[in-house]
Amino acid sequence: MGENIKNKIGKATAWSSITEIMAKIISPIVNIILARLLLPEAFGIVATITMVISFAEVFTDAGFQKYIIQHEFENEDDLDKSTNVAFWTNLSVSFFACVIIFLFRHKIAFVVGSPGLGNSISLASLLIILYAFSSIQMARYKRDFDFKTLFFVRIGTSLIPLLVTIPLAIILKNYWALLIGNFASQLFNAIFLTLKSKWKPKIYYNFALFKKMFSFSAWTLLRSE
Repeated sequence: MGENIKNKIGKATAWSSITEIMAKIISPIVNIILARLLLPEAFGIVATITMVISFAEVFTDAGFQKYIIQHEFENEDDLDKSTNVAFWTNLSVSFFACVIIFLFRHKIAFVVGSPGLGNSISLASLLIILYAFSSIQMARYKRDFDFKTLFFVRIGTSLIPLLVTIPLAIILKNYWALLIGNFASQLFNAIFLTLKSKWKPKIYYNFALFKKMFSFSAWTLLRSE
């Protein structure tokens, strides 16, 4: 058992290193091309929208990823039940976050200093749902040290700007090219991870299990802040 864990860690480290190297090669090339196609204002707008979405994602994840990765489960069934609770909780909270952002989109845009971006922020909030759909799947892969699959996910999301964002930047010549590229990347993540995963979401929820998971997740979330 110990030798098997060592092998898994060794392979995971290798795939993780390869992933980082490939991403660092591809991303600068894409950014250089996009910088020549779009005005600096486009990047500033997307940075503002991303700041709002990233802030909301902190609460939608609720630390359940760490729980799935770190917790010692009694058996596979216990793991699957916890995964289902985490998945449906994240998805529900993400829908709620989208509704809140939609209702207060213009006020949020004013607060972040971009009064005209209310509708764009509201549409971009759909990224929160896509992130929630794939984040728990990703936790399962990390728990199993399956960084080979995560490598292909990372490479896919790195290549999408070449296939989607750059062509759209040539056509649209505005920040929507970057936002649509982000949508395409998150959609790819959600579809790829779900299709490849042995675990699939099931209609199951347990409030007692949620309370147990939340007590752990809330503490780790506070410690990480």
